[in-house]
Amino acid sequence: MENKVVARASRYISEAGIEAIRFNFRGVSQSEGSFDSGRGERDDLRAVIDYVAGISPEASLAVVGFSFGAWVGLDVGEKHPAIRALVGLAPPVRMFDFHFAGESSKPKLIVYAENDQFTDSATTKAWIEKANPPIESILIPGVDHFFGPQVDEVGLKVAEFLVRVL
Repeated sequence: MENKVVARASRYISEAGIEAIRFNFRGVSQSEGSFDSGRGERDDLRAVIDYVAGISPEASLAVVGFSFGAWVGLDVGEKHPAIRALVGLAPPVRMFDFHFAGESSKPKLIVYAENDQFTDSATTKAWIEKANPPIESILIPGVDHFFGPQVDEVGLKVAEFLVRVL
């Protein structure tokens, strides 16, 4: 939740007039529970989505996830009927199975780094090229998994995408 990629994306989304909720998965920082290899983390995200949809049923909802959160978020967001758009930031497609996101028919934005140390950009690009439309992608040149000095550009691009598709 305090990671700069997540914090900056959330800030720019909020500044664009879209409410943003950040939370830690189980076992992160002071959250209860322990890491559950994606199973329990999916339950965590579903609980947040259900809560927001319950208090604001007319809201247009999106899921934005970074790294491991992209894996969880793209999966849960694709399956959850309240979610209208998906954003994956630095998805580690070499480390986890992302086939479900490629099969999605919801609007998607994938932002990835040229020098990502967890998944090379060629692997991410090949995965994007196989994905079902609509999908947009942005390659951020010269940065690693955490987007370095381009982290604000990433946040702005996410906000622009969500304003357009929601």
